[in-house]
Amino acid sequence: MAGLSERIQDMEKVSKELLKLMAEGKAVEKLKDNLSKQEQMIDKLLDTRKTTKQLIKELMATEEKAAQKLYDREQELKETLQKLQKIEDELLQANEKDATLRNSTNELKKQLEALREEIRQQERNAAENVDASMSATYLVHLYYQICHIDWDYSCDPSVIKGTHYGPDIAQSINLDSTQHSRCFISDHLWNLVNTSW
Repeated sequence: MAGLSERIQDMEKVSKELLKLMAEGKAVEKLKDNLSKQEQMIDKLLDTRKTTKQLIKELMATEEKAAQKLYDREQELKETLQKLQKIEDELLQANEKDATLRNSTNELKKQLEALREEIRQQERNAAENVDASMSATYLVHLYYQICHIDWDYSCDPSVIKGTHYGPDIAQSINLDSTQHSRCFISDHLWNLVNTSW
């Protein structure tokens, strides 16, 4: 109830003020002035509303363009990342192939070095064989000069066969090593050699 009486008192005050203004004759002017100001405020509000709508449209268009540019940049970034990943994969494969090739190359180098060493060893052996062969040839020639025996190598290995060309006459040699001792064979052959030299 207290709220209702307060409202009634406020309304009475406003009514008294209105009566007072009307009594002074200034009420119409004030109302006209207030209406004019109110129209100006409404016009400004409408202009502001139009400007706000235009700004909102421009802002939305700008946001849309920015969103499209952002999307385009994201797509470009995604494509660039895919290209980068592809290049990294290719680089990794190339590095693996390179490592495999290096390993193969190292293995081939080792094999080549082993072959070179084998060739060097064979050359050394061949040189030694040539030296030994020359030495053996020299010894055979020297032996022939001393003993004058031509050996028959076509016979059985257990048979010692050849021809001794002595100072007077050629003499045939035919000894079976299974029936004679080595000492006997050696003495027999040395007895054929002329000691007068």
